[in-house]
Amino acid sequence: MKILFINPSLRQEAPKKVLPVGLGAVMTFVHEHGYNFDLLDIDINKYDDNYVEKYIEDNQYDVILAGSIVTHYRWMKWLTKTINKYHPNTKIIIGNSVGGSAPEVFLRNSAADFVVIGEGEFTTLELLDALKDKKPTGLIEGLSYINDKEEFIKNPHRKACKIDTLPMIDWELFDVQKYFDQPKHYSGAVGIEIDEENPPVILPVSTARGCAFKCSFCHYVFWDDPYRHRSSESILEEIKNNMDKYGANYIR
Repeated sequence: MKILFINPSLRQEAPKKVLPVGLGAVMTFVHEHGYNFDLLDIDINKYDDNYVEKYIEDNQYDVILAGSIVTHYRWMKWLTKTINKYHPNTKIIIGNSVGGSAPEVFLRNSAADFVVIGEGEFTTLELLDALKDKKPTGLIEGLSYINDKEEFIKNPHRKACKIDTLPMIDWELFDVQKYFDQPKHYSGAVGIEIDEENPPVILPVSTARGCAFKCSFCHYVFWDDPYRHRSSESILEEIKNNMDKYGANYIR
């Protein structure tokens, strides 16, 4: 099964590009469970829509996965319809709040086949397994889709996972050096004076999931999930790995 992940660009002209923790976590998880894939990293490469459309036209995949926040709704609709235009048999999986905030609206107004609601690791893996083995998707928690009868299906909510059991993000799945090579003054290192001889090598580390608040103006894709801290041991282990493997000297 040929798979493509897409990292969209929310702000194409932004001077700094940040490694995507959510996408990195899902990619790492499915890769550790035996799946190989390509990555179209629109953000760091500053690809325009013409490039993206030509890439899609010239490269056929069985499954394409992407996600973004809800403010990227129009572009994500364009992406799904562009994929469907050239490869109508490709299965399109959308994650994050662009789909999870209103899955039926997104599914009925785009060419997406599935919306993953909430945490993506286990739902995405189970969905890829089902597509590979041609098995039904009705029992996969955290998944929404439109069935053959044009009915909107929202499977049961997936219980929040224990984040300490998840693998450390493998940044080698990205062209990580391109992120390091960005202009140092636009690197996102906050509150430090840039030393040109020892410039910041920045990597993000996620220390918790969920939200401690329930603000009335916010749609939160993990609304029903408890706020969970990672253990200090796992956080320190990841920081040490980032220092040893990539020479990280600044942790976001």
